[in-house]
Amino acid sequence: MSIPTIDISPYLNGSDKEGVAAEINRACEEIGFFMIKGHGIPTDLLTDVQAVSKKFFDLPLPQKEESQAPFGLGYMGVGKENVAATLDEDSKVKDCKESLNVTLPIRDEVWPKDDELRTLCGNYYSAVQKLASQLMRLFALALKQEETFFDDKVDNAFTVLRMLNYPEYEVSEGGESKIDTRNGEHTDYGTLTVLWSSDSRGLQARSRDGEWIDVVAPPDQFIINIGDLMMNWTNDKWVSTLHRVVPHKDTMGKRRMSIPFFHNPNPDAIVECIASCHDDSNPPKYEPMLAKTHLEMKVSKALGTEEKM
Repeated sequence: MSIPTIDISPYLNGSDKEGVAAEINRACEEIGFFMIKGHGIPTDLLTDVQAVSKKFFDLPLPQKEESQAPFGLGYMGVGKENVAATLDEDSKVKDCKESLNVTLPIRDEVWPKDDELRTLCGNYYSAVQKLASQLMRLFALALKQEETFFDDKVDNAFTVLRMLNYPEYEVSEGGESKIDTRNGEHTDYGTLTVLWSSDSRGLQARSRDGEWIDVVAPPDQFIINIGDLMMNWTNDKWVSTLHRVVPHKDTMGKRRMSIPFFHNPNPDAIVECIASCHDDSNPPKYEPMLAKTHLEMKVSKALGTEEKM
């Protein structure tokens, strides 16, 4: 199995909305991951965001720690997060990454006081937020709902733009990695994730059959995956796929960077099984859930402390 690539331009220009929706439905049913092209966001903007975030991560630690806020926002140092604990509370895996995690509107306690970073990341945030809204409308069509079905459930969506830096690590004389994982096995929490990386090697998604599949996207494409709340909405018709970042044989020991955008429903949205995803022979598997409650639980497990939005 491989990760499919979907051209979403026929949806954006209106020439074949249903065709794109059908491709997305197939990908979400089979593995919950796909790559998109034809999205309209210039690659130059993405490389500029990576460059300015690299400059931030290269600052002395005390300077980076000036930007910190509750709920995992602002700067988070190496080893502060354990995403594997969101599925297994006994997990002791510490992720080998540091992150800058921002939301809109721009706030001093969350965003570094760097005008260039604020401008570039703010511009990208607005663009990827629009893209996520377009994908949610595509999801509605893919699930045989009105195109605007999710609109009132995500019109105050809780979103986070994360800049991730995986530092260099030790490699043995024989060329073997001295670490097992760079980001632990986990599923994402919300509706969908829009990920960009100039080099995504090391990212793997697990198929329904348990096979780990490399997720390698060209730099002009985004990697999309669905999260737990979308899986709940669809009654497991769509899969929130386990994924991880591991050392890759061709980039052993090297620094790695990526920029995921996490999209979640409105905090007060009730997530309950969509009508097209259940019937008498397949009743709803989950009780209705408040989005905020789920997100607070997941973030608290990842950080090892009780966190509130």
